[in-house]
Amino acid sequence: MRRPITLIKPDRQQGYALFIVLMMMVVIALLVVTATQSYNTEQRISTNDADRKLATTLAEAALREGENRIYEIEDGDFPFTDNCISISKTKTKDKDKDKDKDKDKDKDNIKKGLCKAAQVNAGSYLTAEGTITVSGTSKVEAWVRECGTNKCIEKNGKKYEISGIEKDHEEYEKISGIKKPRHIIEYLGTNSADNRTIYRVTAKAWGKNKNTQVVLQSYVASE
Repeated sequence: MRRPITLIKPDRQQGYALFIVLMMMVVIALLVVTATQSYNTEQRISTNDADRKLATTLAEAALREGENRIYEIEDGDFPFTDNCISISKTKTKDKDKDKDKDKDKDKDNIKKGLCKAAQVNAGSYLTAEGTITVSGTSKVEAWVRECGTNKCIEKNGKKYEISGIEKDHEEYEKISGIKKPRHIIEYLGTNSADNRTIYRVTAKAWGKNKNTQVVLQSYVASE
């Protein structure tokens, strides 16, 4: 008598293992992407912070230079102007030469960075050191005032001399990728109580990224 043969069908494969592996790979990929983005963000923050510190250091140096420069201009020989370019009132020039060419050649007769303050009217002001002359009509603050297509502090501000490379500003900026910091000085008035002359010094500096900009100000009273 034959015994019946029972065929056992194998369990139907559901593919659960493959699904789990795929999900784990997706999770790992997301973790890697998140970690990479976080690292890149931290790198950008670190780079921007370092660039800002560099710009701040340069601005502070330019600010100190401007404060020390006040003692050179207290005789009142150079007026404070709208465009921050000052021409000596007393030093003689060769009248036979073209004036514009003469200005370029005789740099001792020209100083940059002496700006008329917005709230100070044009005129002559007597100080303990001499007579300060202010010319112009602008009522715009000097550090945001426009001189042509650029701000006056950028175009006509006194450039800070860095590490002995000051002979060629454009060449230095091209090689280093950093614009030289500038400063401007404004005459604000004389305190009648102690006869001290008040000046405002504004310095502006850039980092390696030209969008990194730092502006610092200080007020200085002559002794």
